[in-house]
Amino acid sequence: MSGVRGTAEEERLGEWERRLEATMAYLPYLAWGVSVVLAVMPFSAGASLGLVLPLALAALVWLALRTAMDRHTDRLRLAERPWIAGAHFSVLLALVFQLVFTNPVFGFFAFSGYVQAMRYLTGRRRAVAVAATAVATSLSQIGGRIPTTATMLGVFGMAVSFNLAVVGVIVTLTQVTELQSRRRKQANAALSLANERLTALLAENAGLQAQLLTQAREAGVTDERQRMAREIHDTVAQGLAGIVTQLQAADQARSHGGTDLVQRRHLDNAARLARDALADARRAVRALRPAQLEEAELPTALTEAVGQWRELHGATAGLTVTGDAVPLHPEVEITLLRAAQEALANVGKYAGADRVGLTLSYMEDVVTLDVRDDGVGFDPATLPEPGSPDAHGAGFGLTAMGHRVRRLSGRLEVESEPGGGTALSVTLPAIRRGGHDD
Repeated sequence: MSGVRGTAEEERLGEWERRLEATMAYLPYLAWGVSVVLAVMPFSAGASLGLVLPLALAALVWLALRTAMDRHTDRLRLAERPWIAGAHFSVLLALVFQLVFTNPVFGFFAFSGYVQAMRYLTGRRRAVAVAATAVATSLSQIGGRIPTTATMLGVFGMAVSFNLAVVGVIVTLTQVTELQSRRRKQANAALSLANERLTALLAENAGLQAQLLTQAREAGVTDERQRMAREIHDTVAQGLAGIVTQLQAADQARSHGGTDLVQRRHLDNAARLARDALADARRAVRALRPAQLEEAELPTALTEAVGQWRELHGATAGLTVTGDAVPLHPEVEITLLRAAQEALANVGKYAGADRVGLTLSYMEDVVTLDVRDDGVGFDPATLPEPGSPDAHGAGFGLTAMGHRVRRLSGRLEVESEPGGGTALSVTLPAIRRGGHDD
C-alpha cells in the first residue's frame, strides 16, 4: 500500500514540476509586457518611444528564439550545448541593460534574467548570470542611471546587496530542490530496475517450481508403482500362493489316505486365504481411484485438472458443465477424468493450441465429455498402431482411452485435420452411483 501511495506522490510531484516549468517559460513574456505597458504610459520618464520600442521588440524576438529552440530541441541539437545557452543569455542581458538605461520601468523585464539563468545555466555560469541580473535590477531601482556620487553609489550597493541576498536564497533553495529531484529520480530508476529484476527472478522461480512439481509428480508415480507392486506381492500374491499351498496339501492328504478332517482343514484355510486375497484386491482397486475423485465430485475434479493444465501451459482453457450433475458409478467418473487428463496431455505435447474447451454434458441415459482445441491438428488415419516401431508412444494414450471407454460400453470419437484443430468426444452410459463401489 505504501508503494502505491509513493507512486501517486511521485506522479503529483512530477505534474507540479511540469506545471512550474511551463509557468517559468512564460514569465519573461509577462515581465516584458508589464514593462512595455508602463513605458508607453504618459507619466513614464524614460527615453522616447522611438528608442525604447525597437529595443523592446528586439528583446521579444530574442526570447521567442529561445522558445523556438526549446520546442525543436530534437532537431536543433545545438540548443542543448552550454555555450549556446551562455551566448543567448549574454545577448539578452545586454538588451536588458540597454532597456533599463532607456527607461527604468524595464527593471520588471530584468527579472527575466533570473528565470533564464535558472532554466538554462548551471554552476558558475548561473552564479555569474544571477549577479549580473541583480546589477541590472538594482540600476532600475535607482532610476536607470550609473552611480556618479558617493551617495548614489552607496544606495546602489545596498540595492545590489539586497537583491543578491534575496536571489541567493532563492537560487540556493532551487539548487537544493533540483538535487533532491535528481536523487529521487535516480532512486526511482534504481527501484524500477530492482522491480524488473525481481519480476524476472519470480518468473524464473515459477519455472523452477513447475519443474520441481513435475519431477515430484514423476517421482510420486514411480513410488506409487513400487508401492503397489510391493502391496500386491505382500498381499494378493502371497495370498494366492497360500491358497495353492493349502489346495496342494488337501490333495496330498486325499492321495495318502488322510482323514476328511485334515482335508477339510486345508480347504477351509484355502477359502479363508481366498477371502483375504479378495479383500486385499478390493483395497488395491480402491487405492487406484484418483485422489481428485476421493475429495470432490467429477465436475470439481475436472475443473482442478483444467486449472492445473492452464497454469502449466499458459494457454486459455475452461470447463463448461451442462445438465444436472449427478454422482455416477466410480468407473464412469474415473474413465471420464482419465480421458480429460489424457486429452489435455496430448494438447500440451502436440497441438500447440492457444485455446482448449471442455464440455461435460449430463443427459438422461448418457454422459458426454467433449474436448476441443484450436491447435495444429492431425490426420487420425496416420496414427501408428500401438506397439509398432514407429509409435514411440504416439497414439498409445488414445488407444488406452478407447479400451477404457469400450470396456464400459461407451464410444470414443476423434475428429481432426491438419491446421483445423482437434475434437475428442467420449460418451458413456450414465450409470448412477450405487451403495457400493465394487
